[in-house]
Amino acid sequence: MKTIPNLLSDTAVDVATHAEQICAGLRRRERRSGGLNWVYLDSGGDRTPLVLLHGFGGDKSNWTRMCRHLRGRFRIIVPDLPGFGESEAPAALRYRVQDHVERLRGFLADLGVMQPHLGGNSMGGYIAALYAATYTDELASLWLIDSAGIFTAEPSELLRTLESGGHNPLLPQTPEQFGTVLRYAMSRPPPIPALVLNAMARRALAASALRQRQFADILEESPHLEERLKELPTPTHILWGEEDRLIHVDCVRVLRELLPNSSATVLRGVGHIPMLETPAKAAQDYLAFRERLIFGTDLLPEVA
Repeated sequence: MKTIPNLLSDTAVDVATHAEQICAGLRRRERRSGGLNWVYLDSGGDRTPLVLLHGFGGDKSNWTRMCRHLRGRFRIIVPDLPGFGESEAPAALRYRVQDHVERLRGFLADLGVMQPHLGGNSMGGYIAALYAATYTDELASLWLIDSAGIFTAEPSELLRTLESGGHNPLLPQTPEQFGTVLRYAMSRPPPIPALVLNAMARRALAASALRQRQFADILEESPHLEERLKELPTPTHILWGEEDRLIHVDCVRVLRELLPNSSATVLRGVGHIPMLETPAKAAQDYLAFRERLIFGTDLLPEVA
């Protein structure tokens, strides 16, 4: 990976990130909650709140391209979960999924957010699903995008790699390994300018030790969703990339069997992060789900 001065690459990332936030109608805010400083994006207003949770190693910027297509329809709140992005990461903080659930619940209470619609990608989907299972009466609906936490589906390429003793692509330790992360995460990664890619890689490598500890917490002390979601009544939409190499698309089948009030869309030619790979289609699919909720039509599986 080509070496580029840090200040120049950081400036490029900050400018691009701010521009995407403006286009999505989101403003950066900070809030103290649970003894931690949270940084989050908020569209403001008094519309129905939609809270979106990023995945492992991600941050709030993962959602901004898609949020552009939802602008004006909801109050959108996108936090950096503690330990990720700009939010605080104290040395003693634990990162089990239930820890995230409890911290998120306190954060939303401090914001005065009641009965939100909750969505999440990957680890964020795991957190959202466990939140729904733990506090079922406190959510209006659930949106799971390539969600982690299912352990009885067919093994993904990532899982097979880990079981064979290979390097975990989610924990890069060199610039070259960071490039592998992108190829694992997205079937067709969008063009990323070298300035931006340089900053992304450097920031990921700087957080390497923290990410290893977080990954260990998730694996060792987090529940299987199969044990927690059975017969969950929360209206749920499942969105998955058919070419996801990190979490197998067979999870859609498992989730559909667990959740009686669910629908699903599988996107062909898409990987693990649909809201980045195909933001307009991901947004349109979600809006269709919300319309079905409003008009009370049956939630049927779909393939796109």
